[in-house]
Amino acid sequence: MRIIASFYKHEQVMFVSHLDMQRLFQRAFRRADLPLAYSNGFNPHPLLSFATALSVGYTSDCEYFDVMLSEYVSPAEFKRRVNAVLPQGVHIVDAVDAGEFKASLTPLMRSAEYDIELEFAESVPREAFYAAVDEILNGGEIIVSKKTKGGIKDVDIRPMLLGLSVSKFGGRTAKLRLRGKLTAEGGLSPELLLGAFYKKLGTSANSSVNRRNIEMDWTVIA
Repeated sequence: MRIIASFYKHEQVMFVSHLDMQRLFQRAFRRADLPLAYSNGFNPHPLLSFATALSVGYTSDCEYFDVMLSEYVSPAEFKRRVNAVLPQGVHIVDAVDAGEFKASLTPLMRSAEYDIELEFAESVPREAFYAAVDEILNGGEIIVSKKTKGGIKDVDIRPMLLGLSVSKFGGRTAKLRLRGKLTAEGGLSPELLLGAFYKKLGTSANSSVNRRNIEMDWTVIA
């Protein structure tokens, strides 16, 4: 059987890499004594995959993985047993039986929403802050330098931007809500968007980023 699960990753594990998160869950499944299904070949490994990676240093309220089991375990029992052995900061929120659906979760992704907290070294004028937000939202191209397999390239990330709003502004601190495309072909990087925002604002800030939601097209498996 195949289990699809959502989980959160909070501050206690924000610096755990994507590869180490995979290892963390594999250890948790073994400690929970789950009947894991394994790949064929010389070096069998648990059939576990994640919808997408989360940048190191980010937190998240909504990540997805799927895992294959060799025997039936109810989603509620799966959730209970795994949560009992997961470390603080990681918790399965929901789990469902995917039935016979075999396709990857990654093609189901459509967009992601982020909460971003900013802390400036000095107070920023309200007018300048909101003007920079407006320019990001309604201006022309947003050209950033992006690292690719072919080297550093200038790219326009505006087509990836779906929304940006101010949740709170206090001079030296601010909170933003960012929504951007996230698909199998790639997604909007909050880090790159913030870099462009800082250029327009004329200053930078310490930031914390939390992925609050990933929009999935579940009708594909309905």
